[in-house]
Amino acid sequence: MPKLKIRPDDINTDANAQRFVMEMFLSGKAFITLAMVKATYPGEDNKMSFVDVQPMVHGTNGSGNLIERGVIFNVPVWRLQRSNSAVIMDPDVGDIGWIAWCDEDIRNVKETSSPALPASSRKHSYGDAIYMGGLLNTAPDQYTKYHNGGIDIVSPLKVSVNGSVV
Repeated sequence: MPKLKIRPDDINTDANAQRFVMEMFLSGKAFITLAMVKATYPGEDNKMSFVDVQPMVHGTNGSGNLIERGVIFNVPVWRLQRSNSAVIMDPDVGDIGWIAWCDEDIRNVKETSSPALPASSRKHSYGDAIYMGGLLNTAPDQYTKYHNGGIDIVSPLKVSVNGSVV
């Protein structure tokens, strides 16, 4: 079976024409991709932080020419958190991670941290991204590692414990 092409000049079959239309429709929607952190905005007093990120997988036009993705600004950073307990590991400029897009416009919720209506009718937009953490980065030299034999805490720097240790 021949491979379907998605070039606009190849309309020899209905399948190719239909596939091209669907590819163009989906190219305007965003779901998950890799991105590089371009700027960081740590939250004061351990509150939520934000980053500016640039998607690393570029797009193409109908002729296959490169379309470089722009920077997405003011993206919230995901944390592993429950109630008032969290793992805080804000990213640094240059970190690579994955970003996911919410189904609807999240601006009102970002501004108020409360349930709200979507700020617009947009769907799957780059403006509604969430930075989900590191991938494809260098090996860490400080970390907490959980394994079957126990827990390792490794740091070339000072380790501080604030509270009771039993």
